[in-house]
Amino acid sequence: MDINLNQTDEEYVIQRAKDALKENPYAAKAWMLTAKSLYPNNFGVQFEAYLIEKTAGNVKEAAKCFSDMIGKFQQAPELWKEIEKVTSALRCETDNEDSEKQFLCEMFKHISSEVQHKLLVFTADHCEDTMEHCRLLLLLLQRFPTAISSYGPKLVDTLMIAEKHSDDGHYPINSYRRLLVCELLPLLAKQETKLELNSKLLLKLLNKAVEYYLCCLGKSNSSIQENEASSESTWSKLFSVLEFIGRQLNWRSHLINFTQNWSKESYWQNVIMYSQMRAKTIVSDDKQLLYCLPIFFLYCLYEYTASLTPEQAPGQTATQYLLVEAFLDPTLPNPVSEPKGKKRKSDSEIIHTTTPYISVEKPELKVMQSNFLMCINCWEFITTYDIVHREFLKIYSHLKLDSWLASFVIDYAIYKGRYEEALMYLQKITDSNLTLQKYIRLADLFYIHKSYNSCLEPILLSLPLLSSSNVGYLSNSLTVGGNQRHLHYLPLTRFAVLQYLVKVLLRCIKDNMGKHDYSELSIGHIFVLTQLDWPQEEDFIPPLLEEIKQHRSFQYHLFQNYIINVDIMEELTYLWTHQGGQVHLEILPNLGSQRRIGTRGADKGAKEELKQAIKRQVARSNEKLDDLIINFLRNERALILQALV
Repeated sequence: MDINLNQTDEEYVIQRAKDALKENPYAAKAWMLTAKSLYPNNFGVQFEAYLIEKTAGNVKEAAKCFSDMIGKFQQAPELWKEIEKVTSALRCETDNEDSEKQFLCEMFKHISSEVQHKLLVFTADHCEDTMEHCRLLLLLLQRFPTAISSYGPKLVDTLMIAEKHSDDGHYPINSYRRLLVCELLPLLAKQETKLELNSKLLLKLLNKAVEYYLCCLGKSNSSIQENEASSESTWSKLFSVLEFIGRQLNWRSHLINFTQNWSKESYWQNVIMYSQMRAKTIVSDDKQLLYCLPIFFLYCLYEYTASLTPEQAPGQTATQYLLVEAFLDPTLPNPVSEPKGKKRKSDSEIIHTTTPYISVEKPELKVMQSNFLMCINCWEFITTYDIVHREFLKIYSHLKLDSWLASFVIDYAIYKGRYEEALMYLQKITDSNLTLQKYIRLADLFYIHKSYNSCLEPILLSLPLLSSSNVGYLSNSLTVGGNQRHLHYLPLTRFAVLQYLVKVLLRCIKDNMGKHDYSELSIGHIFVLTQLDWPQEEDFIPPLLEEIKQHRSFQYHLFQNYIINVDIMEELTYLWTHQGGQVHLEILPNLGSQRRIGTRGADKGAKEELKQAIKRQVARSNEKLDDLIINFLRNERALILQALV
């Protein structure tokens, strides 16, 4: 064997061990044991011994070598690189596919607890990068819970200071806040004993957690269904932080208890009992209620918003729902068993003084109603107490929660019958995602205000926004009996929205007819519009036919274009028979006023033309009514407006 005369004795032994390792691992190990015994204070020898054991996959032996080096050679650069590899492997221990990282994690387990602790503390203290320092301390606390009381408060301070001075510290979702809220606080919460954290700091931590989690939820708010599981987990984490802070501040357990068995209804009862116990003397230092109630309200609000877009089966289009003022017919059975009315009244004549009845399309959608009523309970409590309201407004303005409240405050105003307030909120909406909802509600509110000529414009603006992919179906729930106010969760599908808007327009035209002696144009428009929801709207027709019969004439030149309902055509053709009253009909535009249709034989050719026209209309009875009505609204805007002025 060639001997290098420039080698030291230590280097010679190390070289012999390396050479032997390729052919005879046992000989290599013997050489290294000899070297370690001869040169116990030589880092090169000790480190090479560690590398040989590591290369051979000997976990226990590598752990012993590593421990020895930590005690003797803490300043060696090569050792620090290896320590960094170990700590890096530990931070992603649950997701390690790298064989070296797996080995290092396993090796760490065979190091004594004392050395583990020493390694993590020493590494953190000598780390110049603040984020890396915080991660190492967090790793220490995860590995050694007993160290939480000593290092936990220090790490809290370090993270808060680091966030304050970081470039993105002004935005709640940043790396330091994430480490503080998502990793450190849950770790602190597991401690059974109180930590040395003052009340001011604890409330600041709660504020930071609320900011962080609400911002996370706000980012997923526009796609709630895709983030449903994560959003539920996010609320659970926020409640855990609230519970931890509450325990530290000695808050009452029933207002910070969000275990698996809790419910919104039981929690609300706890709020009521607490407020009654305080005998309405809620003061500014009552931090428990000032924090718990707004957080609970925002949770209820999030749940309510989520329920307005129910989860669909795979492959189906998700349908959104919108709360609208719906319609009444006292001749129908009352949904709350009120005695049946004897006479139909115009919807505008109903006195809107009672608590509204709220209807949904299907029983499984009643969760919308229950969520909404819980939000109302919270909102009215918050706005009743000035101190609670001011605290909520701080959160609201600081976190810019406009998108959370935008729809709810309109729903609430409509529920309370505060239509001017609802209109004010609607006019502030600029979110393009809420454009259709805005137009639907504007049409609704203009009708309620009897501003009939203003209804048409939002209806027309809604038409291009009707979904072509989510056609849906006509609703049977838009009209209920009795004279209690009626609200309905309208599905934002093509048919349902068109049906609702047509019902609004129908009633606008019908109510406005009272201002005219006899409006053939209005009657004709009503004939057209009732076709969409036939026979639900057939009650509109008999009074109109009676008016035509009394005036003995009817002119509507849009008949051929838009009336294809067989029942309506039968009623009209009956009117010009001898039995029907011999009414003169002018419903074919090419006949002109000189060829009015009667039964006295004055113009048999005109009568024959009418018969043929009716036959042609009957042949069209299977046409798509939604397209026909939309074309009517778009093409006859000026004539429709005449019936509304």
